[in-house]
Amino acid sequence: MHNVNRLEDINENLSRESLNRPILLKREEIREDIPSDEIIKLCEKLINTPIPEAKYSYFREFHITGNRTHYETPHRLKRTNMYLLAIGTFLTDREEFLLRLQDYIWDVCNEVTWCYPAHLPEELNYNEPYIDLFASMTAEQLGEILDLLGDKLDRNIAERIRYELKRRIFVPFYENPDRYWWANAYWSNWCAVCCGAIGASAIAGRAEEPYFSKIMFDVIQRLNRYLDYFDSEGGWVEGIGYWNFGLTHLSRFADSLYRITDGKINIFEHPKLQITGLFPIYCYLPPEGFVNFGDCSYEAKLNRDLVILLSKYTKVSKELNWLASQIEMRELENFRCLRKEEKIIEPPKSTFIHFRGIDWVITRKNWEDKLGPVLAVKAGNNGEPHNQLDVGHFIFHVYGQSFLHDLGSGIYTKDYFREGRYKNPFCNAEGHSLIFIDGESEGIGKDFEGNIVAFESGNDRDIVTLDLTKAYALEKVEKITRRLQFLKDRRDGGLILEDEILLKTAGKIESRIQINGLLERLGDKTFIVKGKYGNLFIDVKEPTDAIVEIGELKGLEFHDGSIRDFNFLNIVTSSRDVKFYIIFIPFRERDEIR
Repeated sequence: MHNVNRLEDINENLSRESLNRPILLKREEIREDIPSDEIIKLCEKLINTPIPEAKYSYFREFHITGNRTHYETPHRLKRTNMYLLAIGTFLTDREEFLLRLQDYIWDVCNEVTWCYPAHLPEELNYNEPYIDLFASMTAEQLGEILDLLGDKLDRNIAERIRYELKRRIFVPFYENPDRYWWANAYWSNWCAVCCGAIGASAIAGRAEEPYFSKIMFDVIQRLNRYLDYFDSEGGWVEGIGYWNFGLTHLSRFADSLYRITDGKINIFEHPKLQITGLFPIYCYLPPEGFVNFGDCSYEAKLNRDLVILLSKYTKVSKELNWLASQIEMRELENFRCLRKEEKIIEPPKSTFIHFRGIDWVITRKNWEDKLGPVLAVKAGNNGEPHNQLDVGHFIFHVYGQSFLHDLGSGIYTKDYFREGRYKNPFCNAEGHSLIFIDGESEGIGKDFEGNIVAFESGNDRDIVTLDLTKAYALEKVEKITRRLQFLKDRRDGGLILEDEILLKTAGKIESRIQINGLLERLGDKTFIVKGKYGNLFIDVKEPTDAIVEIGELKGLEFHDGSIRDFNFLNIVTSSRDVKFYIIFIPFRERDEIR
């Protein structure tokens, strides 16, 4: 069963024998290709490197300037180092690794709070047991270290972990989980991360009764409701990065729960969890990218332990193993990454999917050619979690490059998630391939929505048709339709974009196309975008009276800390009734575009 109806179901299904031995990893499960030399080298370096410090001045800085990175970077690095030392200790039994690990644990346990400043008030209430994503994840890490290394730790360290887990996490969550907004936010990755990590820490850290049973019951109930919010094809509205984040911690808990109940309580049996492995597979943009709608990075890396667990417990095992064979994943973030992996590999049979619940279509020419074309189209609404104004936006990827791209996520600051969000080109319409009416684009909120009204797949082309009318202010717009033809009858494919706009009165109409690559102008309405392994020819056929301008987004500060510039095309006309018809042809040699 994947859910429980009574608190008594927990104790009735527990295997007491399982709780008396390490849960996360058995020696016979360890894979042979662990990068042991790399782990040892990194751990040896950490022995003589100062422990990162998240200072009060950095905490204060966030509330003054909105900067998050100065506090969050050392906070995150400290935990990465701690867990790496734990893995090194487990694999080698070297005393110097253990001693340094205990220094890290002591330091983490001495922190005033395990939360990020962005998730706390400026004036702390020291009687309030704050729990956020990173407090939950810290508890998960400490519990797992206790599970595998508890007999090696000094008693002072082991007991300190138990004390802090109980004080900071178990008691507050046991007393009133509903005090935390995320506990019922089934539409958000926060629910999965916090609940999953707390549940995993309670199992690994052997929370005592009465805390253990009630925490298990609450976490199981809430994670099942979270999974109910996935669409029927396994898609997740927050995008690939937050799919990975939420499900990683949910799956770690589900795996531990499976082990301590001998499979009697198996969250992996949830029908949507069984198929959600299709989401990263179809989002894959070879050789190393992903469809990155929302606040997600194109270079997103999946957690190896998540892929291992979904491959082990769900029905898309062969396809996930195929994806794992294509990409680089996050290693050494969890003891489960050391487990052996399934080796049976098989790419998906279908080249396209429509995630109807979130209203995305992703289609490709084939799975074999890493330089082959892929089209991703998004509808949805403008009130989604991690929302960007992007209803009707699309990505065209070929030659290993998203020539028509999504910017992804900007650097996270206080303003990024508050009043300034839609002044930021990452989040507003300016950073997406959309239509503008009299200088304005889509509205903000759930009421501003679009729909993929038809998706047709054929041998020569796939056609996606969207109704975008309701994404705009209706006092101006009569009808807006977007049609994308994904061409498959050429070696490297192609794309035709058709936009039909009917206004209530004549106005200025613009179609903006986001460009990733070196843009070269050939004529008034023809362009080439140059890439590493090929190029993209752009021909604006209609409207014939349009003026095509080249714009630039300069100094964009990305979530990974990089700063980049990008061009866009702005196709401008004035009318009440207009049709845009734009052809995009990938080519390797110039004679192909004739």
